Amino acid sequence: MRCSKNAAFKMTDAWRDQPHVRLRGQCSHRRGSVVALAAAMMVMLLAMVAFAVDVGVITNARTELQRSADACAMAAIMYLPDEAAALDAAQAIAAQNPSGGAANLSISDIEFGHWDRDAAHFLTTTTSAHGLNSVRVTVRRTDDSGNPVILFFAVLLGRTKTDVTATATTMYDRDLCGPLIGIDWVSVPGTPNTDSYDSEQGGYNPATAGDRAGLCSDGPINIEGSAVVRGSARAGMGHDVTITGGAVVTGSIGSRLRPLNLPLVDASGAAALNDNSKLPLIQKGNNFVSVVDANGNFLLDGNKTYTMPPGIYYFNNFTLEGQSILNITGETIIYITGDLRRAGGVTVNNNTKVADNLQFLMTGGTADITSNNDFYGVIYAPNTDITLDGSANLFGGAVGKTLTMTGGGQAHYDESLGVEGIEFPRRTAVVD
Repeated sequence: MRCSKNAAFKMTDAWRDQPHVRLRGQCSHRRGSVVALAAAMMVMLLAMVAFAVDVGVITNARTELQRSADACAMAAIMYLPDEAAALDAAQAIAAQNPSGGAANLSISDIEFGHWDRDAAHFLTTTTSAHGLNSVRVTVRRTDDSGNPVILFFAVLLGRTKTDVTATATTMYDRDLCGPLIGIDWVSVPGTPNTDSYDSEQGGYNPATAGDRAGLCSDGPINIEGSAVVRGSARAGMGHDVTITGGAVVTGSIGSRLRPLNLPLVDASGAAALNDNSKLPLIQKGNNFVSVVDANGNFLLDGNKTYTMPPGIYYFNNFTLEGQSILNITGETIIYITGDLRRAGGVTVNNNTKVADNLQFLMTGGTADITSNNDFYGVIYAPNTDITLDGSANLFGGAVGKTLTMTGGGQAHYDESLGVEGIEFPRRTAVVD
């Protein structure tokens, strides 16, 4: 309606004088201002949409990057101190995560160093005098790497892409160490050597042997003579690692921060239910007799050859002596409440060549392993004094109340071990 000065209205003076009455025909000049306000609001609304949508895109990209960085760092930490293997592991995982930008992971994005738990700080190997225990991986989606995050609505504001990065730092816990453990103390007065291998990847090969056969204790560790420990040596909190003579430790050396807290062996289940009745008889003279006496003692001696069927067994003492030969053909778990003794020219043939398939689980007593013949197996006996002597090779692991390694033998830790729920490999974690 157009405004007119001549618009006439027939009404009384009293009605016209009412303050709340707006007369039809009075002009309003607000229509143009509303259109301008609506246009400004539309611009603001579009800006808010651009902000909300593109912030979501950036947040999602950062989440994917963080997952990729975590995965790459966790893969790498499992292979320390072998930096070359750690690099290969990280890049192998990166190749499986292209959507997270990890496919562009370069060697320079993988750093090795030491994680200082007290300061919660990563120190590179060039600045740290501490042992190598940490990996830091940075994954990028940047313009320089050729894969920036593409924005959508922000193009209205002149922004088409942005850079996003994510970093993950992992470490392995030195407090869980081993696999050659003497809880009270470890003594290596002879000339043994230690290294590691993974039976799941094939048999032991000295040319490809690893450096994970460390010594561990809640007390002191003494290494003498010309022993070579390819792994770490970690004494208990407040105790020292003492190295004398020409002995060498290739890994980290020092004190741990927490006790081991390894569980004792519970043999009650095996006492109630076992396969002792399935043990074959053995010939002595003109008679066939059991290898287990009335007191639950297992004895194999006198140049006898004996094949023990796979199963779970429960004995008091377990003695092998006198040039005897014990054959193991499958998974065999032997609970011992007394002593374990292997002496003389005894041969224990674990025909599977897998240490996990022959487990000696002890509740106490002593374990004296003196032999010049190789042994594939595990002794887990946290309440037992263990002595390893002779020139034989041990393929597996040993955990005792105390551990003495003497003679000229070698201990080859099987990295695939997991005994009755006890995992020998160290614990790893993302820390930053």
